[in-house]
Amino acid sequence: MKRLFLLALLLAAAVLGAKDPDPKAVVGKIDDKTFSYAEYNKILDNYYKYHQTQKGSALTKEEKADLNNRCWEELVGRHIYDKAIKAGKVKITQQELLREAKKNPPAAVKQIPDLKTKGRFDKKKYEKALTESKEFRDAVLDEVKDLYQYSKLLDTIRSEAAVVEDSVKVQWERDSEVVDAKIIFFDANRQPNVVATEDEARDYFEARKEEFRKDDCRRYRYVKFAKAPSAEDSLAVYERALQIYRELESGADFAALASEFSQDPGSAAKGGDLGWFGRGRMVKVFEDTAFNTPVGEVSPPVLSQFGWHIIQTQDRRSTEGNEEVLARHILIRLEAGQATQQKMKAKSSQVYELAKQNGLASAAAELGLPVEETAVFQAKDSAVPGIGRDAGLISFAFANPEGALADMFTSPSGDIFVCEISGVYPVWYPTFEDERARVMSSASSSKRGYTMNARVQSFVNSLKPDQYLSQAERDSILVVEITGHKKGDNISSIGKVPAVEEALFNTPEGTFAPLISEAMRWFLVKVERHQVPDPAEWEQNKKKLLAEAREKARQEHLNEWYRAERQKVTITDNRRDFYDLSSTGQVIKL
Repeated sequence: MKRLFLLALLLAAAVLGAKDPDPKAVVGKIDDKTFSYAEYNKILDNYYKYHQTQKGSALTKEEKADLNNRCWEELVGRHIYDKAIKAGKVKITQQELLREAKKNPPAAVKQIPDLKTKGRFDKKKYEKALTESKEFRDAVLDEVKDLYQYSKLLDTIRSEAAVVEDSVKVQWERDSEVVDAKIIFFDANRQPNVVATEDEARDYFEARKEEFRKDDCRRYRYVKFAKAPSAEDSLAVYERALQIYRELESGADFAALASEFSQDPGSAAKGGDLGWFGRGRMVKVFEDTAFNTPVGEVSPPVLSQFGWHIIQTQDRRSTEGNEEVLARHILIRLEAGQATQQKMKAKSSQVYELAKQNGLASAAAELGLPVEETAVFQAKDSAVPGIGRDAGLISFAFANPEGALADMFTSPSGDIFVCEISGVYPVWYPTFEDERARVMSSASSSKRGYTMNARVQSFVNSLKPDQYLSQAERDSILVVEITGHKKGDNISSIGKVPAVEEALFNTPEGTFAPLISEAMRWFLVKVERHQVPDPAEWEQNKKKLLAEAREKARQEHLNEWYRAERQKVTITDNRRDFYDLSSTGQVIKL
């Protein structure tokens, strides 16, 4: 409520002022309420001043970024609460306001000299004034209403939450029942050196061919025309980058040229600004150039897989021993030009027309073009191997016979494919080579499981339970120790395993549960302490526990209501175009 009152004061104090950027620029919208830069910046400035006064020192960049987010979210929250009040979520009577006014006199009223006795606020004088002066009473009630309506709204929403004693008791029992245990964990996957040989993998594959079988498959042969720049394109792009570099050398404004020419959508609008970054953040050629360029200077164009970069290193610093630079760049992408694309389209159309007459293999041979072939695929697959995602290509393959020529396909990257169905397979058995990577992985996994199982059985059969832990330590087997474990808790390194959970709460203290096997993992669980709920403790603390549960449920209900109402609000947030929010923390929840 303190934040809402603060925001009300800030809104009242907000006046339009001419600032840079354009004061009329739209910082954001909350439903039909538009915040111009001038309006929002004034609200934010007052917000900063208030918190700086509370702190007693200047705000850091990180604190300002976080407070900016808080301020915006409070504007959203006020809008949500105002909508609920306007919609009749709460009803407030004059008698109610009068009681609140008597109980909590406004701070400004306490400063009125006529309501003081010997320099101190006199409540009797105040209540007498409320009774005798209608004008005074109305002014006070209006002031009280501004805050009270929000307080009542929040209380009304919280009061909608209901708590059932039995549910609270069940949760208390769950939280009160805890175990301490040691778990010897045998994990087949912790044997990186156990790998299937090729002969073992082949035997594994032969014994499981049916597992690799695929029904009703198709295959395409195709000619691919890649959308790649020609030598002429590469030279033209370089010349363009070189021309921009020359303009910069002649004194042109870097930010202006970046905004006009850079093809990096993430930085062009910010004058090419990339902010601070350390080593390992950028591609190597970019990083090396940025770190080797003297501060204030501009590098000649350098080529990466993204295109030509012109880089200006603006500053340099060391943070915790790590060198960082502040830089900006202009990116000119290396792309196929219009003439190159037209030639590509003409060539692919020529192949397509010839393929319609003589088949794709013949057409490609006539024009000296390579023909490729996809792996087999099924109707349920989302993509054609080697070509890409296209439901039309997949459906065509299963609706037409071998040799049918599909319509030309253009991928999202601009590559053009001429495709012909090259195989129809009611049943497809891949070769070992087709599935080599998958088979080697599966065979190695199987071998690890077999090896570990043999080790576990030897461990259990050759030792007594009181020897398990000492032997596990000698053999460097992982022992997971847990303390204060409750039902449903995650176990570090293990996760949630129902059989382990069952053993933890049903095994007598000081003993091991029987060996547990689950998905290539084995567990020996020893329960060292099992604390069970004490009914007398519940009775003794029931009142407090119910009160805490009620308060928690009320707050959770309010949070859920707020999240649901926030989803209904249309929000446009352009603050990043005007403020540095790169260091923001979590947005507050009202």
